[in-house]
Amino acid sequence: MLSLTPPELILIIIAFALLLIWGPSKIPGLARAIGQAIHEFKRGARGEPLESEERPHKEDIYELARRLGINTDGKNVDQIIEEITRKLTEIKELKTGK
Repeated sequence: MLSLTPPELILIIIAFALLLIWGPSKIPGLARAIGQAIHEFKRGARGEPLESEERPHKEDIYELARRLGINTDGKNVDQIIEEITRKLTEIKELKTGK
């Protein structure tokens, strides 16, 4: 006869409850979200930057500068980021009336 230990029985009950609550089509998405959360947690625990803290791509910076009307000729990325920051601060001050 098949003998299940308490931890195995609890896992089976949880799996069955998940199937009843979300249905079989939602389980892969739920598992994927849990996996991504675990991955981000481990990255943070190792001291690696989280995706939201990573630096934007160079092309994105140049595109934003172009949209804001900033001339990028002869400037490095750090200088362009400084100008973007200044320009956004000016825009914010104009909107708030400071």
